Amino acid sequence: MEQQFLTLKEALLIFKNKDAKGMYLPFDIEYRTFNEQTKKGGKLKAYKAVKYLPEAIETNSSKSPMHYENRTRNIELSTGEIRKVKIDFIISVNNIKVIY
Repeated sequence: MEQQFLTLKEALLIFKNKDAKGMYLPFDIEYRTFNEQTKKGGKLKAYKAVKYLPEAIETNSSKSPMHYENRTRNIELSTGEIRKVKIDFIISVNNIKVIY
């Protein structure tokens, strides 16, 4: 059996998949956490049925999150919570391993 892989670019395209009404489609994600200040992390997080939350929707902060420069993306959990994910620490999307 051949193992499937996604490149990071392909994984990020899955984030942006939309349905016929223009709504972002849910996907599953697994990633590791990371703390920029302490340079520590490693907690494994896995969520099902999350949705991509593009920058244009964010209005909670007056400061721009600069996701592309910081290599982060926001996702909305099925509970409505918003989480920031560092794209360099994504392990899998829709149960397909991400390679770099």
